[in-house]
Amino acid sequence: MPHQCLKCGKVYKDSRYVFEGCPECGGKSFYYTKKPLNEEKRKKLLEEIEKDDMLTGETLDDIFEDIRKKKEAALKEAEKLKEKVESIHVKEAGEYEINVRRLMEEGSIIIYREGTYYIYLPSLFSGKK
Repeated sequence: MPHQCLKCGKVYKDSRYVFEGCPECGGKSFYYTKKPLNEEKRKKLLEEIEKDDMLTGETLDDIFEDIRKKKEAALKEAEKLKEKVESIHVKEAGEYEINVRRLMEEGSIIIYREGTYYIYLPSLFSGKK
């Protein structure tokens, strides 16, 4: 899928430059998209990312404290989101997104064999763990 450099707006068909940086401008922030962002949206998103990444400490200890606080906030947010994650999301008739980890936590019967997960569907509806 295409990735758009947020700094210069160039769109790349694969994710190769996400790790290397944009060869045009050296930008390190990319947006995964089917439809490229217009310049206004792209600049606004880049500004938000740069603002969030800013460390305000003047000393090394202050910077480490900023990092610790951001890490704690991210972990709290992830914990909130974890409760909202669905085990099985129906995208359309016959097409599903399955969160295998969540199913395993819920005690569903899942068997992994040769790269394939098999889910015993009655275990999802029985309410037993």
